[in-house]
Amino acid sequence: MDLKKLIQTTFFTGIALAVISCNKGQKQKSADGFGVPKGAPPIEFAMDYVYRPEKPEQVAAQMDSLAKLKPDFVKIWVDDFGGKYKKIDPAIYKEIIRQAHQRNLRVAAHVYYLSDARQLVTDGVDVIGHSVLDSIIDDALAQQIKAKGITYIPTLSLDEFAYIYARKPEWINDPFFKASLEPGVYEMITSEKYQNDLKNSPAYAKNTKAFETGLKNLKKLFDAGVLIAMGTDSGAMPLRAQGFSEHLELELMVQAGLTPLQAIAVATKNAAQVLRIDKKFGTIEKGKTADLLILKGNPASDIKQTRSVYAVYKAGKEVSKGPLK
Repeated sequence: MDLKKLIQTTFFTGIALAVISCNKGQKQKSADGFGVPKGAPPIEFAMDYVYRPEKPEQVAAQMDSLAKLKPDFVKIWVDDFGGKYKKIDPAIYKEIIRQAHQRNLRVAAHVYYLSDARQLVTDGVDVIGHSVLDSIIDDALAQQIKAKGITYIPTLSLDEFAYIYARKPEWINDPFFKASLEPGVYEMITSEKYQNDLKNSPAYAKNTKAFETGLKNLKKLFDAGVLIAMGTDSGAMPLRAQGFSEHLELELMVQAGLTPLQAIAVATKNAAQVLRIDKKFGTIEKGKTADLLILKGNPASDIKQTRSVYAVYKAGKEVSKGPLK
């Protein structure tokens, strides 16, 4: 049974973003990462296909089962989601990393706290997924991340979505944004009650500050020479609009201090490198797959022009006039 296939979606200068999917009509029966019993990732978020070892000795057999799927990464959740859940035992995630590496599998960690990022770097994690949001990363850790070749994926749009709907952001009525939403979401997020509830939430000030910290940490690691790749976590919840989030992520990287062309390289060249598909995707070069996004405007001078889609090409063939629908 072929549980893994690559679904490639055209994105910018020659990169096809890859995700893992089951064949149509087949039900996934294997876990896709490691979490905590009755903890993160939250089961109420439909995160039920996850191994949740209670002790390090259980990891090896679980990793054997996961390795049969030949995943590109093994994900671990190292977060308490604001103190709501028990965090994974470092002894367990250290064993997860060890067992994964024995099988030539890379490990990506969901991270929030600086202390966890520091320990994960020491223990050999390959990818830090999501921004470090509670503190500014110190110079020593930044250099350690670079020296070990660890990739950092900030997901700034995810962090902005955590608080931004307390007001009406400048893109709230952008047709490009509205077209990406599920039915009923626009009405919900623009209602006065929803905005007031979010603004009066105890988490509002924390999330706003966390976003600003995420911006600063991205710029610091980029300047330190750490490999940055783009991710958004879009689609995990209806508020994280698929399609629009990726363009917003580019805008937020520029807000953090990257140039537009640096942000685009993060989303294309660097992302392909992390996925190890850069021989075919990621840049416009002879011999590579011609996945192209043709724009009406110049994103080098205005990153928002990535939304001015004129045409989409997949493997050299035009598949859409304007944005894909």
